[in-house]
Amino acid sequence: MPGEPAQEPTQEQAAAAPAEASAATPAADADAPSAAAYPSAESLAPGGPLTQQERVGRGLALALVIIPAGVIAWTILWNIGFIASIVSWGVAAGAVWLYRAGSKARVTRGAFWGLVAIVVVTVVLSLLAGIFTDLVSAVGIPLTQALTDPDFWGLFADNIFNNGELWQAYLPQVVLALAFAFLGCFWTMRRLARESRA
Repeated sequence: MPGEPAQEPTQEQAAAAPAEASAATPAADADAPSAAAYPSAESLAPGGPLTQQERVGRGLALALVIIPAGVIAWTILWNIGFIASIVSWGVAAGAVWLYRAGSKARVTRGAFWGLVAIVVVTVVLSLLAGIFTDLVSAVGIPLTQALTDPDFWGLFADNIFNNGELWQAYLPQVVLALAFAFLGCFWTMRRLARESRA
């Protein structure tokens, strides 16, 4: 009635008001996707982003190229009488450069040990290649013929595994080669070890 004071809404009326307001909101707003529902631009890149493991694998795969290159360089220097062990420094530096070119990332702990293995394999194969060419010269046949002759490979294997006098004759060269290989690789590998721990 006129003149009567307005009554305050009851608790039931106050609770019903937000529900009515939300019912009045268009349904399209409830169905609108949030920004988090969309994939990031990086995930839409061709092939997707590379994982750290994929980067390491790709870098080490490219670093394997240094093995034949190092063996060839070592063999050439070995046969002209130069200290071929200096090649080991180039092998270590080249392996790191190729790894970084392939991975586009820093050297991790796993990559570090992979690079060490590549350098060691290259030095061992280089020593064997030097002995192989010396045996070719001693037998007096062309290198191309020795590479394709199974009998010559059998002779080479027999000397490597059964000829103690051969290793006695080569021992000073082997020790010197390994010493220079260690010195040549030490600083590069030491820097990589620090980087891989970062």
